[in-house]
Amino acid sequence: MSLLAAPRKREEIRAIEKLVELAIKRYNRYRGAESQAKLLKIMGDTVVIAFEGSFCETCGINDWVDDFRYVMEDLGGEAELVTVIEPEKPEEFFEYRIGVFRVKRVPSIEDLERIEREEAELEEWLSAGEAAAEA
Repeated sequence: MSLLAAPRKREEIRAIEKLVELAIKRYNRYRGAESQAKLLKIMGDTVVIAFEGSFCETCGINDWVDDFRYVMEDLGGEAELVTVIEPEKPEEFFEYRIGVFRVKRVPSIEDLERIEREEAELEEWLSAGEAAAEA
């Protein structure tokens, strides 16, 4: 029995990357005022995301990290939060967290591309609304 992860097909790797990219965009759109997600790395089915921001102190701070898992589920994926890495220095306590996720299921690349088009349309619509409000 090997301790190394089984090699993944190129399409599955691409699907994981696309899922994470879409999840980060959606997460930042809806939670960006208090928390911003940023990809640090993808290693096989393990995804490492940094979360920075003021967060909401009335919520559990690590809930902001776990919310990323729900965003991936909304996109048709499935992931588990493996661990949350907290700041070493107490003065940085409310500034960032690092979430390590294991991707368990990924939608097809076709479904992800459809979602990407829908997200682009939504962004365009939201931008048009903001421009109209400023005028």
